[in-house]
Amino acid sequence: MYHKVEKDDKERQTDLSNYIEKKNARLKSALSHKQRFTVDEVCEVLGSKRSTALWILSNLSKSGLVVRLGRGVYTFEEKNRSFRIPRLSNEMTKAMDKLKSEGVSFVLTGLDILLPFVQHQPARLIHLIYTATGAGTWAQSLLKDSEFTPVLEPTRQEIEKILEIIPERSELVILREKSSRLASSNSLATLERAFVDLYVETTRELIPFSVQEVAHIFLNMKASLSLNIAQVLRYAHERSIKNEIQEILHLQTRARQTSSNKYARNFLQILEAIGQ
Repeated sequence: MYHKVEKDDKERQTDLSNYIEKKNARLKSALSHKQRFTVDEVCEVLGSKRSTALWILSNLSKSGLVVRLGRGVYTFEEKNRSFRIPRLSNEMTKAMDKLKSEGVSFVLTGLDILLPFVQHQPARLIHLIYTATGAGTWAQSLLKDSEFTPVLEPTRQEIEKILEIIPERSELVILREKSSRLASSNSLATLERAFVDLYVETTRELIPFSVQEVAHIFLNMKASLSLNIAQVLRYAHERSIKNEIQEILHLQTRARQTSSNKYARNFLQILEAIGQ
């Protein structure tokens, strides 16, 4: 009798493993092109109830086949931290929902995505939203009635003047028309894209934010293994600075070497100055 019970348990375990593997194969076939996916998408692919989908995801998670990134959001690869869900303020969440409801194509990037890696929290957060070409004015008009002060394509000098006159409770949103949605999901930039965008904004002196702080962000991301070099270079190519970023990545440990690019050279010198 004991042996029969033991055999039955093993058979049930085998059946469960086979069942989970089949569901995983189905999910991968349908969703492997996505950096992250939701419980609702799992329900749609498997044609199952939400409770069943959650049970399947729980088993896949225990087996290490998927990783839970946040509430109701998963990824297939444990090392893929590019789409870590940022903790946005209620105001920013509402603003994004408003833009989405009106059909505005946009990507939230920069500091909102990178805050966990900032060395010194800024006294005032500058939000950076890239919209599709031609959508900037529409996005600006939608955000005017919110908790934000939206400004379209401002210079650094204009931003500094605006920060002096707007109330402290009003947060500044910089809108730029950049049509690419590469390296984004659900209107949120990947860590890699957010870094490249912030690097460009600061090294070109487009916003009043410290390049030294961007260097700290870079190092903190590398230290926590949150930086996917291939994805950084892919998006850097999109922004036409791939060679510049490659020099930073290749020369980082030898910052005294002369870079052919003035922005990369300055960034490398900062990395060296802060002890790398």
